Amino acid sequence: MLLEVAGGLVVSGIVLMVVGIFIARQYTLRAKLVTAFLIIVLVSLSVLAVLNSYLMSESLTEGANKALNSAARNYAERIDQFNRQNEHFLKTEASLPAIIWFLTRKAEPPFNRQTLLEILRALKSRQDTAIYSYAILNAQGINILDTDSSNIGIDESEHPYFHQLTDAARPTRRETVSSGAASYRSPIIFENDRSVIIFSSVINDLSGKMIGVLRAKYDALIFGTLFSRTKGMVGRGSFAVLLDENNLRLVHGRRNDLKYTLASELSEEKLQSLIELKRVPMNATGAFIEYTEWTNKVKTASFSNPIIETRFYGLGTSQFLSAVVNLETAPWTIIVSIPEDVFLEPVVEQTQSAFLLVALIVSLVVLIVMAATQLLLGPVRRLTQVVRNIADGDLQAKAHIEANDEIGSLAGAFNDMTQNIAKLIIDLEDEAGSHKLTAENLNKLSQAIEQSPVSVMITDLKGTIEYVNPQLCKITGYKLEELIGQNPRILKSGHTAEIQFKNMWNAITSGQSWTGELYNKKKNGDLFWENVTVSPIKNKEDVSTHYLAIKEDISLRKDYEERLLYQASYDKLTDLPNRSLAYDRVQQAIANAIREERHIAVLYMDFDHFKNINDTLGHEAGDEFLRYMAGRLKGCVRDFDTVARLGGDEFLIMLVDIDHGDNNTEPFADVVRRKTEEILKLVAKPCVIHDMEFSVTASVGIAVFPQDGDDPYVLLRNADTAMYRSKRKGRNTYEVFTPEMGDVVMKRVEIDNKLRHALENDEFYLKYQALMDADSQKIVGAEALIRWNDKELGEVSPDEFVPLAEESGLIVDIGDWVLDTALSNVKKWRDSSDDKDLYVAINLSSREFRGKDIVKNIADKLKHYDLPGTSLELEITERLLMKDVPHVIAILNQFKEMGIRLSIDDFGTGYSSLSYLKRFPFDVLKIDKSFIDDIGEDEEDAALCDAIIAMAHSLGLSIIGEGVETKEQFKFLDKRGVETIQGYYVSEPMVNDEFMKFIAISEWTESTM
Repeated sequence: MLLEVAGGLVVSGIVLMVVGIFIARQYTLRAKLVTAFLIIVLVSLSVLAVLNSYLMSESLTEGANKALNSAARNYAERIDQFNRQNEHFLKTEASLPAIIWFLTRKAEPPFNRQTLLEILRALKSRQDTAIYSYAILNAQGINILDTDSSNIGIDESEHPYFHQLTDAARPTRRETVSSGAASYRSPIIFENDRSVIIFSSVINDLSGKMIGVLRAKYDALIFGTLFSRTKGMVGRGSFAVLLDENNLRLVHGRRNDLKYTLASELSEEKLQSLIELKRVPMNATGAFIEYTEWTNKVKTASFSNPIIETRFYGLGTSQFLSAVVNLETAPWTIIVSIPEDVFLEPVVEQTQSAFLLVALIVSLVVLIVMAATQLLLGPVRRLTQVVRNIADGDLQAKAHIEANDEIGSLAGAFNDMTQNIAKLIIDLEDEAGSHKLTAENLNKLSQAIEQSPVSVMITDLKGTIEYVNPQLCKITGYKLEELIGQNPRILKSGHTAEIQFKNMWNAITSGQSWTGELYNKKKNGDLFWENVTVSPIKNKEDVSTHYLAIKEDISLRKDYEERLLYQASYDKLTDLPNRSLAYDRVQQAIANAIREERHIAVLYMDFDHFKNINDTLGHEAGDEFLRYMAGRLKGCVRDFDTVARLGGDEFLIMLVDIDHGDNNTEPFADVVRRKTEEILKLVAKPCVIHDMEFSVTASVGIAVFPQDGDDPYVLLRNADTAMYRSKRKGRNTYEVFTPEMGDVVMKRVEIDNKLRHALENDEFYLKYQALMDADSQKIVGAEALIRWNDKELGEVSPDEFVPLAEESGLIVDIGDWVLDTALSNVKKWRDSSDDKDLYVAINLSSREFRGKDIVKNIADKLKHYDLPGTSLELEITERLLMKDVPHVIAILNQFKEMGIRLSIDDFGTGYSSLSYLKRFPFDVLKIDKSFIDDIGEDEEDAALCDAIIAMAHSLGLSIIGEGVETKEQFKFLDKRGVETIQGYYVSEPMVNDEFMKFIAISEWTESTM
């Protein structure tokens, strides 16, 4: 319709133009008006054609928007359906009776490993090409069955897909609570040169208790398969891009080489964090990021307005129309795009047709105008001849005015012009004389270079210096006359690679500029960094005549960059490599060891009782100690070995196996053991900190590549496990990692898990070890000793579970139970015995002591059992006294007011000052068993016991000798006035019923003597 209207306007315009020309032959202005009218008609036609194209473009764009939005939501639904189906599959399969019975019956027939493995393979066949591995993990995260046999036995408890499920399944109250069904889907994870997505589900037994996890590991390339099935569904040239929450391209339908690359820029810290979490590939960089406009538009797209218009990286300057849709099951984004020139092809074709019609009409108009012009050219030709005469110098020539129209006016204007030509020539000559080359401008340019804050140098084509500005002389220390005529090589330091200079000369001799950094030397020999740009200076014929060098001193910036790099890689306190650099060096050493078929050893070292230094001497002394020990460690290893501080008092030492080039055939394992023993001896030597001399030992764990791991993290973890084993053996020693140690760690985890339910399952009980008066040999009380008997683990040593209870905070509830049970039994002792002064001694942990209302809690329990404070003795270790001394003294004084006796336990095993015995209101000092064991054989132990006993008596304290096992030990202590004896010499620990019988027998024996 629009084209028909435009055609009518054009025909009308042509008719009017022809009539106007023949009517107004003598009136050129009217003819021009008719022509102008025709032009207006042509412009109207063009506008109508453009408007029609615009409306068609809007209609096609709207249709494309709907198609893109529909396709994007179709893609999103496919991926959401994939995620939901697999989560549903995992939940359903996790409840299979065969899997539950396999875990609860521990693979006993008929649910043996091979049977269930076939079941897992059958489940895997559902998407066999897309699933790498189908596995069952037990409640501790150990892979106990896997379709990929290489994964069996691996500890997967630290992975998010296990943590998420165990956190969801953890009871929130003391009583057993069913965890319910729980499932987890991971983001895309990059491991072992492949991308995976992990689905997992909790496996609950019939009571609802979590007994394991079912885990499936999918090939993340399946998303590309989902996309390829619908490729081109929008139209020719359409494609889809899938982004995760970090703007990592998971799929790129147009350029497969951009898959798994970052679409937006990340900070270096964020990028490294994602690489460590395996959320992006190891080689991920910001080299392929999209335009900033693209990133902003994707972020602002919404459900109500999902369409954006932008360009894509790597696809030229073409504009694309895109639909942006977010997934429901994952924080991912789908972008479906189509080139605008594809769906706008009809508009282009119609526009081309319209403008072709306009071109034809214009051609017709030109022909008509040319014909009309011939009727008007007579006066113009005569006027032209007059102008030529004037141009030949005939300034007297006059143009004849034939009509009072535009040409007549032009003839009059030429007549006026001839009168002014002479004046114009004179004016032009004067103006030419006034134009001169401004020396002032050249002077300004010269001053700018002379006063420039950057260095400037100009050389000829051979490199001979012809000019330098003052700034260059100031920086280099050379005078102007010392540089003119020299070659720039006078500044070479020898520290810049020759290839750098070769590249520079290749660039400038080919007529191009070169920019780079050079490490040059000043006249006085100082080295400095310069950022240099060298460009050729060319003449009018575009031939190089000189070279111009612009230089900037960047030494300060380089120094700052080096300091930042150093601070990021080295420990500030000890000046040793930090954890990050240590891991990097171990990784490099592993690569070299693989290439050269050699070994490396990783030593994980931790100082024994280092915390006591901080507690007694302060953190400043602790820091000084660490610096001192860092120096010792660096001095006892080779230059190519590594000593690093991992944090706190933990150090890593990496020993490298190298080719000595001689006949040294000592096995590497022996070298490592010898060097470790040397390190332990060196560490144990006395050191002086804050004018105090003391010795500190260390515990070391060793892991060796390749048998103990081929990854820095695995090696360090295994070395840490071995170090823990050495501490358990008694410290000041080392252990080499063995696979059995991993079992010990698993047992510790098992004990920790069961400990959380031991109290509610009534698995704790108390034993009592008698306290005997040394003079009368009468039983005066007993120390309460906690014991744990687990149904599966059997008897668990307090040395194993008490530290775990301290770490987890369970010791507070356990201590409250011990206090309540012990006071209840003391009540029974006093009611069934003639001795109404029997008391019980209870160890008080630091966690209990820091708890709120401890004084009120003990007072309430004494009141509940109608017992005086004298029925209770609290044993407190030295370490508890080191923190918040005023608060500790206040609580101890409240105990004293209640009549409770206070005993300091393990005296002499720490770093406490003897002045603490005066500051705190103790009644009893307990000599540790370690001092009593050898008093009959070791003169030093005997002298130490004498000193402790004399000191305690001088302060008015009574003494308990702990761990007395022989008559000789008893006589030694009794002779020196020790009031109370405890140990196997008196009795072994007994349960309450046995202890009450023991009291009765002791009283009967005493009454008959």
